Amino acid sequence: MPIGIVSDSDFLREISNSGSASQAATQPLPLTSPTNKEPHLSESSIEIKDIKRGRGNTPETPSEIRSAVAITAINRQGSGSEIADTFGLSPSSVSAYKVGAHSTDSYDSPNPSLLATINDHKEKVSKKARSRLLAALNELTVDKLATAKARDLASIAKDMSSVVKDMEPSVSSSQTNVQFVFMAPRVKDIDDFKIIDVHD
Repeated sequence: MPIGIVSDSDFLREISNSGSASQAATQPLPLTSPTNKEPHLSESSIEIKDIKRGRGNTPETPSEIRSAVAITAINRQGSGSEIADTFGLSPSSVSAYKVGAHSTDSYDSPNPSLLATINDHKEKVSKKARSRLLAALNELTVDKLATAKARDLASIAKDMSSVVKDMEPSVSSSQTNVQFVFMAPRVKDIDDFKIIDVHD
């Protein structure tokens, strides 16, 4: 028998064929409208429930916890789910705090205080990385390069080109190309002139 909407008699017959007639007798059938044979719902059986959005009864995460979660995520001290489990948060909250937002709904408008904390931490990490980079460059002397293998020299050259590229000031992508248009008169052909017969 194909799956679909069936009449009450067909439904009861199939229930009795399957050996579940006793269950069918105890379960009331849905009310049907005499015109379209569709289940009929009375107004008293309809209940409208408002969907609860947001955190519900969960208390707001303190700003100190948000900052700690953001810094932990930036330092990559665990995956997003591991950090979420450690602090008792959801992974979406961790990703939101990492960019300075209080929730996934406010990704485009981060919290100024949290964003300032994140930028300050990134600046400290960047300064430390620059100092290590300068120390590494100072240790890379000409004498050491002269005794290095060709494969090592190629790797060093590739890394140095990346350093140079990162240190160069960024060029604005809003540059517009200048275009020159030269206007020149159209060259006339001999057919454009009238023929005049001259008699001696």
